[in-house]
Amino acid sequence: MKILIGTPVHELKDYCMEKWLKNVAKLQKESPADLLIVDNSAGLGYVKKMTEYCEKFGINNYKIEHLEIDQGELVNKNIDEQIHERVARSQEMIRQFVLSKDYDVWFSWECDQLIPSDTLLKLLEIMKMGDFMVVNHNCWDKNVPDGLCFDLGVSLVSRDCLKKYGFLLEFGKDPEPDTWYNAHAWYRSRLKKDRVRFIDVCNIVSPILHI
Repeated sequence: MKILIGTPVHELKDYCMEKWLKNVAKLQKESPADLLIVDNSAGLGYVKKMTEYCEKFGINNYKIEHLEIDQGELVNKNIDEQIHERVARSQEMIRQFVLSKDYDVWFSWECDQLIPSDTLLKLLEIMKMGDFMVVNHNCWDKNVPDGLCFDLGVSLVSRDCLKKYGFLLEFGKDPEPDTWYNAHAWYRSRLKKDRVRFIDVCNIVSPILHI
């Protein structure tokens, strides 16, 4: 299978970026996969820094794209809305890249989560065994005691799912989205409505360190 690790990043996550990219390099040794990083920081300064990090840790087959957002439009939105809109728009760029380059699977892996190097192999095995189109590995929500996080933090999404739905909010659709904060929940609700073979798993990958 042709696999793309696709991840939005922002300069505010610089505190964990070197640890994460070192983790990516280890995983690539066990599971060949390309890497697409979409930087949604203001300006191009952080792209240069990310390039230096990738070279430092010997990342293979990587590409860094920059998402340009009108910062004036973001000013009128609260901070949570700003963050989640940037993420959703970055994921839409990843989606388009997967489709344009004939990847079979998108490995969604947030840049503040450290995982074992055999994670991708384990999730692929689950996907193949159950003929699933999405395998989402829940992790504990750091903001809610004993609460599960259902975002696509460590997940596999098949090409077929990405063909049908994108990550940009479409008002007037059924189910209708409300805010960028719930963009992931909206994406899941449409898959559920279509009875897509989707599985949430826990404790298959351990530890997942949310830093």
